[in-house]
Amino acid sequence: MQSSDSRTTAVPQSNGRLSEVMDRIGWTRAHWIVAGLVLAGMFFDALEQDTTGAITEGLKASFGMGTADLAFLNTVMIIGGLVGRLATGYMADRKGRRYALSFNLLLYTLGGILSAIAPNQAFLEVSRFIVGIGLGGEFTVGLALVTEMVATKYRGTVAASLNIGSGGVGNFVAFGLFLIVLGPLNDVLGGTSASWRWLYVLLAVPALLIVFIRRYMPESPRFLLSKGRLDEANEALTAFASGKLSRKGRGPVTPYLTTADIPDVVGQSVPLRTLVSIGSLRRTAAIGVASWMSFGAQITLLVLMPSILVAQGYSISSSLAFTMVMNLGSLLGACVAALVARNVGRRTTVVSAAVLGCGAAVAFATFAHGTTLILLLGGTFQFFALLLNTTLAAWSPEVYPTEVRALGTSIVNGIGNVSGAVMPLIAVPIFAAFGMSGVFLMLAVMYVVLAIAARFAPETYRLSLEQINQTQV
Repeated sequence: MQSSDSRTTAVPQSNGRLSEVMDRIGWTRAHWIVAGLVLAGMFFDALEQDTTGAITEGLKASFGMGTADLAFLNTVMIIGGLVGRLATGYMADRKGRRYALSFNLLLYTLGGILSAIAPNQAFLEVSRFIVGIGLGGEFTVGLALVTEMVATKYRGTVAASLNIGSGGVGNFVAFGLFLIVLGPLNDVLGGTSASWRWLYVLLAVPALLIVFIRRYMPESPRFLLSKGRLDEANEALTAFASGKLSRKGRGPVTPYLTTADIPDVVGQSVPLRTLVSIGSLRRTAAIGVASWMSFGAQITLLVLMPSILVAQGYSISSSLAFTMVMNLGSLLGACVAALVARNVGRRTTVVSAAVLGCGAAVAFATFAHGTTLILLLGGTFQFFALLLNTTLAAWSPEVYPTEVRALGTSIVNGIGNVSGAVMPLIAVPIFAAFGMSGVFLMLAVMYVVLAIAARFAPETYRLSLEQINQTQV
């Protein structure tokens, strides 16, 4: 065993030993289960983000809400998400990733049920704020957990794959569900002024089941080691190595790590000053600006696309169906992001996708007239939107050390969250003044800024988390 002094000088080597252990363990059945549980929460996150644009007619019928009111409702939920991201990130870095994820989903379920019974617009806005808080940290803390639990060579692909189920499948299934509930089942569920309430119930109740299932999910070994909880870290590593989350039949705990592997930050308060160091500020600024542009563009389109299509003369049912078809591009974009994550650098992927996405936005603004071109160009833009969001999602948690990873990721994602609140409000008057073309030209400019910002973020491809952050620990 090393002395205290020798351990201090060997921090990078000790931290690297955990990475070596996880690389040897590889990918097991336990990893599949944990990734699936994280993905399930993200799936409901995606569905909730899409609801505001889909239930516009229902909210107009119930509360007389106009376009500006709907944009504000989206803003309220996103602000709640910002609060949730920061609070949950802070909680996850202290109490653990698993604890924070369970808390998030419980709060989300409560807010969803309150939304379903909202008697007026003000009550609905408060309930959506609660939903936003609950969902706020679901995505970022889930990313932090998955990023910390897998081998280096799988890390980018697995983190990106989460967005296949949430942003990709989630967006597609969302509008399919909306089309069924607000279409054929609309009259059965009480008509336009009531069917949207049942939609909120359908989204809230299943999430409660995930809370109970997540009790069996192991904590991040990296988080446990950063807190000096060596025995628990070894138990978590044993669970992943055996492929069994239940202790029954797993066998004795393997001592993968020793006291020499415990980092020096144990026993100290979480070093939040790490987030304001020059290196961290540069990383946060670069990926934060990229997130602002990427997430803001996606949410703007999700919120306004049904209205854009209605303004083009399509019915609300046709608009929802068209939006669902376009989101096949989202699914494909998320899949491609997961595939390239193992073979292409994060920076190269983001810059390339931003440039091509800019071209797709200009093409939509110029040529999207008629059903065929609207679907084709809209799907193309959605492809690059999810390719960008998915890669940024995998990139963000990699650039922060374990002690502040959840909070750092939450801050970066929160910047994008604010954009999702602000940019639709900016887009509404642009749409009123310049129509569909004005909105897509705005999105094109946002992607140009995104490409420039990404050039200043560090490349993390094929580096362990400890190698990426050794200068910040």
